[in-house]
Formats: sequence, structure tokens, C-alpha cells
Amino acid sequence: MPNKSKSSGNSAEHLPIKIINPKQGREVKVQPGGPPSLPFKTVNVHLRGTLSGYVRNIEEKLKQDIDKLGVVPVRVELLRKAIAKTHRPEGLFSDRTCPIIGAGKLGELFIRATSDGLKKLDERILRADSAKLLTDISTVEKIEPISPENRLLGIKFEEVFKSCPKISNSHLAKVQLFKLNDGKEQEGIIKDFISRCKVFGITVDAIGYSKDSLYFGVACKDANDIKELSNIVSVRSIMGMPVFRSIKVNGMIKASIPTNLPQPVNSLSDYPIVAVVDSGVTDQIPALNSWIYKRDSFVAPTYRDTTHGTFVAGLACWAKELNPALDVDSLPCAIYDMQVISNNNDLTEPQLLQDLETALKEHSSKIKVWNLSLGADKPCSLDSFSSFAVELDKLQEKYKVSFVISAGNYETPPLLNYPRHKTQLDIGRITPPADSVLGITVGAISHKSITNAPNEGEPSAFSRHGAGPNCIIKPDLVHFGGTVSYNLATAIGVNSIYKNQIGEDCGTSFSAPIVSNMLANIYHNISNASPSLTRALLTHYARDPRNNNLRVPDEEVNYFGFGKPANIARCLECDPWTTTLIFEDDVRPGYSLEWSNFPYPSCLINNGKYTGDIWMTLAFQPKRDEKWGSEYCETHVDASFGIYRKDKDGKLVFHGQVPPEHSNPGELYEIFQVANSRKWAPVRTYFRHIGRGGLQGEHWRLKAQLLQRHNIPAEPQHFVLILSITDPTRSKDVYNDMSIRVNSRYQTRNMIVRVATRVQT
Repeated sequence: MPNKSKSSGNSAEHLPIKIINPKQGREVKVQPGGPPSLPFKTVNVHLRGTLSGYVRNIEEKLKQDIDKLGVVPVRVELLRKAIAKTHRPEGLFSDRTCPIIGAGKLGELFIRATSDGLKKLDERILRADSAKLLTDISTVEKIEPISPENRLLGIKFEEVFKSCPKISNSHLAKVQLFKLNDGKEQEGIIKDFISRCKVFGITVDAIGYSKDSLYFGVACKDANDIKELSNIVSVRSIMGMPVFRSIKVNGMIKASIPTNLPQPVNSLSDYPIVAVVDSGVTDQIPALNSWIYKRDSFVAPTYRDTTHGTFVAGLACWAKELNPALDVDSLPCAIYDMQVISNNNDLTEPQLLQDLETALKEHSSKIKVWNLSLGADKPCSLDSFSSFAVELDKLQEKYKVSFVISAGNYETPPLLNYPRHKTQLDIGRITPPADSVLGITVGAISHKSITNAPNEGEPSAFSRHGAGPNCIIKPDLVHFGGTVSYNLATAIGVNSIYKNQIGEDCGTSFSAPIVSNMLANIYHNISNASPSLTRALLTHYARDPRNNNLRVPDEEVNYFGFGKPANIARCLECDPWTTTLIFEDDVRPGYSLEWSNFPYPSCLINNGKYTGDIWMTLAFQPKRDEKWGSEYCETHVDASFGIYRKDKDGKLVFHGQVPPEHSNPGELYEIFQVANSRKWAPVRTYFRHIGRGGLQGEHWRLKAQLLQRHNIPAEPQHFVLILSITDPTRSKDVYNDMSIRVNSRYQTRNMIVRVATRVQT
């Protein structure tokens, strides 16, 4: 089948998207899974003795800590072929012995060990004979104390110290403690950690981090302090404190600022607002000043340099006007200037988090889109989500906002090839906080073809790629960020405000604000829109930038994400040959939500056979817990759309017809090629082109189902599902046909789009 779906131009008609009111799907009890797993290897006397020896070694080595604290974390390594969650040995490591309290990289678990629990675990290993426990025992490779090397993430303590930024007279490290799932025990290990740090003369501070994260900023005098920290039993990880920075603008002046740039007519409160979390926006340009909704600075006057923030703000305001030759869509947008980055680029993670929450408390009810064109230097881990990304996810969920985050720039020549060389896959990955699950990460694509560089529409040579941890799709979207040759000899940038004039520069810092403007306008145009709905709308119409009619191929999703967004109007209206339906609902654990006998456009049914293109986008905010490492996301909603056919006995059997896209991570990172490795991603797309031959069946059914892990509380999961059915020939009146059929079947309403706020030129 051709991997494409037609995109529309601007229709003369303004046809509203239909919203299917919630609570109209039928709940169906999900039947339990298949038979229990068989043991992965023979559980004989030798295996039992080996594992028992591990447990007794722990009792001996950690006796002093267990006697003092009552509880210690312990590491378990599983067989590589037993790492799927369905094989997790929860019968062996249970509340009766030593329960599982977290996970690290794939195949790594952490358990809560007490003196009594270790004895019962040893007894169970030696004597258990039930089928379930024998299978559990067969999954275990090792049980061992957590070593200093584990806590230092395999890096020598001297190197960790070197990575700690110098703040005042100390070097700042970041330490995370284990989460034990028990309030009194947790309080005990925190007090012990602080007490031991005090003995070493190490200052501890948790400002900026959420209380349940168990992250601390630790001021170290020398490398020996890092070594001492690595021997504390409650410590999970130690690393240098991340420092975030904006990229230095290397702009080239091209022209004076035009005098006819759009200006606000109404109050700025009547326009969408983008928060530019950056180095500040200049107040020396009247035209830009007129769009500043408010300014807050967290930087001392001596250290202010507004060059980068001004370039970003110019694109958030006037991307289309400043780049008329490019396919850029933007509408009027005000700016909240949040100045957090100083000219010495020493913004630490906890300070940025503290400043962000201060601003969110005051402005989140009005400002829904926050642009973060900043990042750290080191690539994200494949095994776990960065602490900054985790904290940003908490802020986004708490304040009901969206962060738009640049994917990060690779700056060491030669830059990144396209297609990437194998040697570039690790060094070119995204940097924190681009691994934020709830954030929208934006990469950059070239807008011109030049010698010794990616072609037009391909990822810019500096634009970092995915996948993110646990193979989630990152970047989410791409937009124009400039064209640079691999050897940095030639650069053609996008245009914005530079040194009080028009200049050009390159970077993912500058593709992000273009998307921020679009997202802010979608929020603004739909009353009470949720972050999941706006994200789904922006994603639903994104396409391969090399050809706006094409879907992004599976093997290229780590570079393009879901593609380049369509224009704003396209995201908010339908064409005559297309119907788009929105479902925003809740699905309960243990049940599927089904819309049976689902209507299909009669104009796309020929001789009893269905034709057309079908695409779906599913978005939700999964339940999350960072203690599970790469298994950070704990809920997943899956969707299916298909038909019933009669089998040979005349029984109706369901057949899904719209498969998920990008379900195979391809050849990247082979260790992550486990079954359904992208199952737990917060956004998923589905696509099916039904050719001229058509598809036979009795009737259609749409279904959503919730999956959970880690035995989390059974709570409903909110989700947004967008379904579009289109005539690829653009000749049939699908919209009106489907409107009649849907309105006769369900309670619906039109998605009301606000009339555009005026500007003056």
C-alpha cells in the first residue's frame, strides 16, 4: 500500500470538527490473559544453592546497615529473556519476603530487604515448589548489594567530581535516594543520609525538587566526598548537577526591522501567549515591546544578555512575517518574558525548577504554552528518564500547561550526517529535558539544499535525534531551524530579531518557538482545551516535511518524530472530503471502551466494499513514577478500528484494520527491541490506506483499552482519540455524509473555534 494520505489546502468552507460526547462507549470486561509462563531454565539444587548464596552474602555484607536502618535496597538482575513485565518475579519478591520497589535499566530490579524478609526469601528459594514460584526463581540471574559503581552509574568517582559544576566555593552534585514505599522507613533513610553527609561536612539541599522525587543538591569539597556518598546504602545515583544553557547566537545581520510587522489592536489578554523561558527579551524594540504581556527576571542585571531570548521571541511573534519565503504558519501571539539564563550560563537544575514553579503559580491559568529553547550537554540515557524531564512532567500535569522543548544541538564538527552514521547514533541523541514525556520536543529541518549538507526538508546537521528512553518517539515534531554544512563552512539560518535588526541563525532553539506559536493558537482557539487535545490536534495533521502528503516512515521517526505540523487552520477544521471526529473520554482498568456498529461514510462504500484513508491519533497523560527507570510510564491506552467478518461457522469475528504506526524501533539500540517497546508512549498514530479493491466486512467497531503495570491503583485513564476518514481523490462529500450518520448515532457537538483576534499592520 502507498504510505500516504492526502493533505488539503485551504477549503472555502469552514467545516467544524465533530466532538463525540463522552460516556457513549460501551464498557466491556477484558478477559484475563493466557496460560502461565513456563520456567526459563530448570530449577535444580545447583540453581537454588547459587541464589541462596547470594541472599546470605547480602545478610552478611549489609548486616550493619540493616541493624541500624531496619531496611536496605538490594539489586536483582534478571535473565535477558525474562525482562518482559509479564515475567516479573512478583511471587518470589513479595510483601512476605522482599518486595520490588523499583527498576533501573531493562532487566534490573530493586527490592526492599529486611532481616526477616531475607530469611523468608532464602527459605522460599530453597523450598518453593509451586509452578508460579518455580517460574519466578528461573528468571533470576543475580541478587546482590548495590555497589558504589552502581550508584556512580559506572563512572569513576574522580570523573563524577569533575562533572560537578563549581557554584561559589563548592562543586554541586545531584544525589537521588531510593524510594521504599513506606513513610516511616523513608523518613529514616533520609535522616540517616543527611546525618552522614553532616559527618563528612557535606551540605545537602532539596530546594527546587518535588518532595517525592528524593533528589538532593549536594555541595562537595573534593572527589573524596563523592566517594563517601557512593558508600551510603540508601543512595540510588550520584552525578554532576546538570547546568542548563541557551546556545550562543552567532547571527548575521541582514536588514533593518520592517515597519509593517503586525501589532496588537486589542488587549494582550485577548491573544494567545507564549512564555519564553530564556535569557530575556530586549526592551529596546518598540514593535516587539508592544507584544510583551509581562516580564519577570530571575537574573541579576550585571549578568543579563538578551540576545538569544530576543531571537526566540521574534520567531514566537513573527515567524511567518520574518520568513516569508518559508512554509511557516503563525498567528498573532503575545510574549511572557521569563528571564532565567544569565550570560555565564550557570543555571542549575534545581534553580530553574524553582523559578519555573514560581512563574507557573502566577501565570498558568492564562499562559498554556511555555517555550524552553535550552538544554544540557550530555545525551539522555536510554535506560531512564532525566530528573529534569520527570520534574517538568509533574509541573505540566499540576498546572495543566505544555512545555515545548528544543531537541538540542550537536555542535562538534563534523556535524551529524543524514542518514546518520552508526558512530553518530549515541553521540547525537537528544539532551535533557527533551526526554520529557508530557513535553513536545521539536527538532530542526533544513529549509535549503546546499553543498555538503542535508537536503531541504531533511534533519539539520546539528539537530539531535531520538529515540528517547524506552524508545518513546523523540523529537515529537520538526520545523525549520536553519541549514548548516557538515564542516560548518556554510550556514543559512532562519530570520528573527538580532541586535535590534533582522538577522539569521541556526538551531533547534529556533524551530521550537515556531511550534510554540502554533500550539498556543490552538489552545487559544478552543475553549477549555486540555493539553492532550491540543497535542493530539497538532500531531494528527503532521506530515513528512519532504512531501506534505506522506506519512513519516517507521525507520525515520527518530529524526522527524510525527513530522512537520500543518497550518493552524488545518488543525481546527475539516475539508468536504474528510470527516474528523474527536473522542475525549475515560477508560477504566479491566474494561475496554467500545463504539460498536460505528458509522462509515456511505459515499466511500462501493458494491459493499469500503474504501478511503483512515488515520487516528491517540494522546493521554500516562501515570508515571521515576523509581521504575525505563518503565517510568505506568499506563497505556491502545486503540483499534476495524470490521467484523463472518468466519466459516457464520460467527462474527473482529479484525483490526488500522495498524499503529512506528511500532517497530528498527535497528537502533537493539537492546530495546523487546515486544511492544513503544507501547508506553504518550502519543501514538495509526494509519490505513484502503485501495481501490476495497475492504469487505459486516460493520465497524472503534475500541480503546487501558493497560497498567506495577500494580498501581485502579484508576480511570483520560485520553483523547482523533479519527479521520478521507476520500483520497477529494471528490466525494465525506463530511456531510458522515455528519448525518454520526448525528443519528451519537450525541455530538461541533468544536467551536474562536474568531481570530485582530492585528494591525
